[in-house]
Amino acid sequence: MPIFELDEGHPVLVQPMQPAPGTFAADSSALVAEHLASLLGEKLFPVRLRHGDAPGPHLLALDTTGRPVVVDVVQILDGDGLVRALQHAGNAARLSRADLLRTYEGGADMFDADFRDFRDEAPLSAAQTGPLPGARLLLVCAEVDPQVMDAVAFLREPGRQVEVLQIGVVRGVDGRRYVDVSPLVLRQPARRTVEPSSVRRVRHHAAPADDLASTPVPAPTAASHARNPVTAPTPAVPAAPPPPADFGGGWTADVLPAPAAVPALAELAQGHDAIVALVWFRERRGQRLHATLRNDGLIELPDGRVHASPDDAAADAANTEGTVDGWRAWRLGDGGPTLAEAAGAR
Repeated sequence: MPIFELDEGHPVLVQPMQPAPGTFAADSSALVAEHLASLLGEKLFPVRLRHGDAPGPHLLALDTTGRPVVVDVVQILDGDGLVRALQHAGNAARLSRADLLRTYEGGADMFDADFRDFRDEAPLSAAQTGPLPGARLLLVCAEVDPQVMDAVAFLREPGRQVEVLQIGVVRGVDGRRYVDVSPLVLRQPARRTVEPSSVRRVRHHAAPADDLASTPVPAPTAASHARNPVTAPTPAVPAAPPPPADFGGGWTADVLPAPAAVPALAELAQGHDAIVALVWFRERRGQRLHATLRNDGLIELPDGRVHASPDDAAADAANTEGTVDGWRAWRLGDGGPTLAEAAGAR
């Protein structure tokens, strides 16, 4: 479910952060163990909860029809995690009543009575539904590897009984953490920022050396002169730009020109001997975003995307469609001046 912030004069979409790696296991385990009914909108009968590094799914349960429900929790849902979860669901679908009795943590002699009490407390319409074939699979994750996004979309089609919930963290002004659990939204525009586990300082890094300027050119040898005799130096001819890529069908792709740097930023960049690290600390959300002011005056994000406008760079980094004043958001390192102050812009 989308979350919007209303304190900035107009609704701004809040993009929850990925939980920090050190907190994901504890957060997700508590949610699944204590609030699974709220997440799914139905009560389940827990059969076995995984402890520690034991094999098997995070949770094996039954719904009111007696159908197995497999819950797997993984921070990054990649190909290996997806295959492993499907294997767990396949194994659960073949469980017999004797297997459930052996697996039930409450004891085989209490299984029938406990499950009967569970069904008696369920809504009448759900409790009277006949048993359904196969098993249900619920995946809880912080992020999905883009390489398996199409496979996940296929598995979530109606009739396949695969659900994916995504965990995100929103930090309040007082530092409290709020966990958002929502159905996965496919085709996300960008990976979400990871929740900072601690405050880290950003250092300025020296600019990388120009490979062409630093690579020595070998001197010509007698053998090379013999093979390629010349009587006068040949003037250097600039290489022609590559033709537009031909994708077939009689059309070509346009080659987009590189963005032109803002003069104020270009002048600011030229006044520094090293690449300038830009930092935007969004205190209200507890987010720390990073970018680089390159020597050519363009702003480069950590994923390689380049912008000429600080506003566009800030909106892209924050993954928001609203207008952002990047001149006053970006600072030159921790505690440094804003771009507006440093460049004398605006």
